[in-house]
Amino acid sequence: MNQRLPQALGAPSVLGLHPVKDRITYLYVDSVRVVADRNGVCAQTEHPDTGTIDRVYLPTASLACLLLGPGTSVTHAAVTALTRDGTVLGWVGSGGVRCYSAFLHESTSTELLHQQVQLLTDDDQRITAAHRHFQLRFGESPPEDAGVARLRSLEGARMKATYKALAKKHRVGPFRRSYDPHDFSASDPVNQAITAGNSALYGICTAVLLSLGASPALGIIHEHNQRAFTYDIADLYKAELTVPIAFALAQSAHPDRDMRYRLRENARLLRLVPRMIRDIRYVLNGGAAPEKDAPTGVVDLWDPETNVPAGVNYASLDDNNDDPEF
Repeated sequence: MNQRLPQALGAPSVLGLHPVKDRITYLYVDSVRVVADRNGVCAQTEHPDTGTIDRVYLPTASLACLLLGPGTSVTHAAVTALTRDGTVLGWVGSGGVRCYSAFLHESTSTELLHQQVQLLTDDDQRITAAHRHFQLRFGESPPEDAGVARLRSLEGARMKATYKALAKKHRVGPFRRSYDPHDFSASDPVNQAITAGNSALYGICTAVLLSLGASPALGIIHEHNQRAFTYDIADLYKAELTVPIAFALAQSAHPDRDMRYRLRENARLLRLVPRMIRDIRYVLNGGAAPEKDAPTGVVDLWDPETNVPAGVNYASLDDNNDDPEF
C-alpha cells in the first residue's frame, strides 16, 4: 500500500459534512486508483505478483483537500462523491510539488469574494490590507506610512534573518533559497523540504479559500496568477511552519516525504485551518464576518436596492409587457 496513506484514515466516509475549520487539512496520494463503492471512496492498489487489492477508505466528509500525485487515477463516481462532500481536489506533481489543476465544490457564499474585488479596486484599502497581512505574519505593525515597496524590504530582511538563524541552529552552513522547478532533486535537502512543504501548504490554503467562497486568484500582495491569494495566505505561516521543519530535515534522505508527515501533524496540533479562516477574514476586512452566509447553491440576481432570488420569472412585474408569447 502507498506509504503516504496514513492507516489512521482507514475508515468509511462518515455521514454529514464537517465545516472546513474542523476538517483534516490534506491528504497526498500517488500510484493509486481512487474509486467509489457502496462503502464510500477508497484508494486502492493491486499487488504486482498476487493481484491482491489493498484498500484504504478516505474520510471524504472530513477531508479539506485531496492532492492527487503521479500515477493516480480517479473515477467519475469518486470525483462526484468527493466534491459533493466538500473536498477540494488538486492534481499535483511528484510529492505535491506544483499544482496542475484543481476542482472545487460549490461555495457556500461569495461575500468574501465581493470584499476581495472591492479591495482590488481601491489602492488605499489594498495597502491597508497589506499592512494587516504584515502584522499577522511578523507579529508587529509596519510603519503607518509604509508603502508596498517598504513592506517588501521589511519582509525580505526578516525572512533573511530567519534563514540565517535556522541555518546556524542546525549547522547547515550558508543557505540560499533556490530551486529548479524542472529538477526537484537538484536542490539540497533543505530547499527540497521547503518546496514540498510550501506546495502542501498551498493546497491547504486553496482548499480553505474555496470552501469560504473566496478566490485564490485575487491576491492582495501577489497578483497575475491563479493562486495569488493562496500565496498571500501561505506566506503567513512559512516562517513558523515549513521553514523550521525544512532546516530540521537537513540530513534527511527523504526530505519531501518527511516534510509532508511533519507538516500534517503540526498543522493538526496548531489547528491551522480554523486559524486560517480567522486570518483570511482579518486580512480582507479587519476580522469582520460576512454580512450573510448564503446557503449552498443559492443564486441571486443583482439589484441596486436589494438582491432578488434567481429562477423566478419576473415578467408579470412589467405592466408594459404586452408580448402575446407571455
